[in-house]
Amino acid sequence: MRVYDITARPDDSFPFSAETSCMNGFFPDHAHNYTELIVVLGGTGWHCSENERCRLEAGAVVTVPPPLTHRIEDMDNLKIYVLKFDLNGLMACDYDLKNDPGFRSLFVQCPPALRHQAPGEPLMLDADQLAHVTDLIGVMTQEFRERKPGYKVIIRTHLLALTAYLSRCFLPSQNSLSLQMEKILPTVTYMEENLHRSIRVPELAEQVFLSTRQYDRIFKEVYGTSPNTYLTQLRLYRACQLMAARSCPLGEIWEKCGFTDNPFFYKKFKAFFGITPREYQQWLVPSIQD
Repeated sequence: MRVYDITARPDDSFPFSAETSCMNGFFPDHAHNYTELIVVLGGTGWHCSENERCRLEAGAVVTVPPPLTHRIEDMDNLKIYVLKFDLNGLMACDYDLKNDPGFRSLFVQCPPALRHQAPGEPLMLDADQLAHVTDLIGVMTQEFRERKPGYKVIIRTHLLALTAYLSRCFLPSQNSLSLQMEKILPTVTYMEENLHRSIRVPELAEQVFLSTRQYDRIFKEVYGTSPNTYLTQLRLYRACQLMAARSCPLGEIWEKCGFTDNPFFYKKFKAFFGITPREYQQWLVPSIQD
């Protein structure tokens, strides 16, 4: 049985919601087009996504970027804060935070070899850190509930402070591989911001003053795959976000994501996710309000 207490109702004009929940049992597989941040206050459970399964207990922090499929199992009085927000639209992250290794590890994508935690382990906050995080979330929740003049500015400010603080807590380990990542990270950001364009590996290598061979080697060491394969995955994830947001017709998404044509997009999507784009759009949770 699931016990669900929504402490702040969604606002259709503001891509943010704050909830507290006490949950038992099982919450099934689902995906969504917003970022979900889960902070555990008490109880236990297991968070599952793709091939990872991590234990939830007091102090655990889990982020679920879109369009990651996830579920929660074996919940026993699991008490959590749940924040749902449009990371890019609401926060308008500045360049420094967007390229911070801790931020990328927690809120974007991070190669397993660079994680501070082992696979299957969430970020764990100590008592002081958890108190600070819950104070920030408490302010946002109260502001969202009362909605006094200026509440959106206060929520944005505290959400930016929260993500920056959690990013500091989640800094990946400093090793030779992380240093290599920092070297090529600007090109990954460039990919993310220019998915609609034609992007070539020599162009990326030139941005960070490497030969194409050097860049390709470093990229494979850090991300475990080639730049072109990673770029295709980014485009597929962006397509999922557009489908969930229903911001454009399904037949036009391929072009906005940089694919050469619609049949090629469908082929890549089906091969990567195992379902067609239309099937995915019908299946996922469509909005923060849901």
